[in-house]
Amino acid sequence: MRAFYALWKREVFSMLVSPFAFVLLGFWFLLNGLMFAVVLDSQAVQSDLRLLPPYLFGSGLLVWLLLPAFPPLLCIRLFAEEHRVGTLEPLLTAPIRDCAVVLAKYFAACVFFLLFWGGVLLLFFLLQWSGGDLDWSRVLGGLVGAVLVSFLFLATSLWASSWGSNLVLGAGGGAALNYMLLFVPALFELNEGALGAIARSMHLPNFLDRGFAAGLLDSYALVYLIGMSVLFLFLTWVRLVSRRWVP
Repeated sequence: MRAFYALWKREVFSMLVSPFAFVLLGFWFLLNGLMFAVVLDSQAVQSDLRLLPPYLFGSGLLVWLLLPAFPPLLCIRLFAEEHRVGTLEPLLTAPIRDCAVVLAKYFAACVFFLLFWGGVLLLFFLLQWSGGDLDWSRVLGGLVGAVLVSFLFLATSLWASSWGSNLVLGAGGGAALNYMLLFVPALFELNEGALGAIARSMHLPNFLDRGFAAGLLDSYALVYLIGMSVLFLFLTWVRLVSRRWVP
């Protein structure tokens, strides 16, 4: 446990002093601020602010375009960069379990990504302070759902980062996997029969738009998002273990 905590603190600190991480954070705040202003300027949202959380956390561009791309960029240094500079092998031979290495890096990325969502939440507080009448059950529900989806994307990105030292392939592979998790179910959700039912049960924007951002905590969505995150963390651990036999 002590080794896990030490590694977790090291990863959090390295992100807090990383210029690249704060460049990502700045772009995230800029793009989300612009998107917030554009959505808020629409006549439908102005007449009913309850539509704002679903636009931002469900069917909007934040989920479809921005959210899948940022976690891989944050995660490339966690394994791919360490592999490239030669510090991964000493870490894996240190007196710390492989599962602790995976979890320490993952939870460090999750903690730092909360800063990304803190900026979005601040926009809602500013809107409330300006006189907006917000439904906070929808705002906080949508935020919880978006955070869980981002944690899933961090897990997939960590797995992609563990496959080698190529930073471009690590970031691109993680982003491609995240976009697949979004778009593949959307392509088949209108189909009849079992294929359509499976696609609808895996469609992430539906979880956000019709569940979390509507102020509802769907137990199935919670289990699915957490379960998929655990699955990709397990696959990352398997990849690290397999490096002892297959570099």
